[in-house]
Amino acid sequence: MKSQSIGKKALIVFFAIVILLSAVVETLICRGGPEWLYLILMWIPALAATVANCISFRENGEPFSLKKLFAKGGFRKCRLRYVLLGCLLPLVYLLVPYMVYWRLYPENFAYHGDPLVLVLKDILPVLVIGILISLMSALGEEIGWRGFMVPALYERLGLNKTLLISSLFWCCWHLPLLIGGDYMPGTPLWYQLPAFVLCIFPVGVMAGLLSLESGSVWPAAFLHAAHNNYDQAVFGLITRGDNRMFFVSETGILTILCAWVLAAVMYTRVRKQGKYL
Repeated sequence: MKSQSIGKKALIVFFAIVILLSAVVETLICRGGPEWLYLILMWIPALAATVANCISFRENGEPFSLKKLFAKGGFRKCRLRYVLLGCLLPLVYLLVPYMVYWRLYPENFAYHGDPLVLVLKDILPVLVIGILISLMSALGEEIGWRGFMVPALYERLGLNKTLLISSLFWCCWHLPLLIGGDYMPGTPLWYQLPAFVLCIFPVGVMAGLLSLESGSVWPAAFLHAAHNNYDQAVFGLITRGDNRMFFVSETGILTILCAWVLAAVMYTRVRKQGKYL
């Protein structure tokens, strides 16, 4: 990816805005605030990235340009295959674990005993259309995470440290919602927190690699939107069972294993090609 020349001040401002505003909104959510606060929360990274990019113009002595501002936010053209890969990866690391779980506990599958045609008829439209709906919220995060944070860290720290820091920060950003809120319930906290980190970290690695390789925020945004849609609006709704969160979704051991395998394959491919190292 082409260097964006993000100055130190801009990077500090980005993290300061994200941490401070997210702390306020997540506190309100944990205290029982309305559901629309989640949408506000997910667009805080985009706000922080926009302010930071405006500061970077001044740091670099560049005249302000709306076109350049969008480019700095990751709004660049990319090959369609990267967007399609962003939609496909979550389908693999989420659907495979759910299918294994449905095989182990068929009574917990809402369509158990129904013909495959009926299942596909019901879920295929949601699988596709739901991504576009989910994109409205996921894009807010990705403008900040993979549109700004990943490129800004990469030009300073290189690939490995960038993937490590950006993925861990993304994981930790969610933790207050798990600790004090009602996000991803179904397992005890002592299991939920490390399992969530182990699951989301490789997803962050995949999103980071996609953004660096494509030079655009769109593949990571579609990956994030597809992830949320597949898990929360499709597979999670047709799956029952008190033990399901130990196997599937964002705390399931099967999801963790699948996500790490895919992340390792993508990372190994990049290393073999000698990119970004």
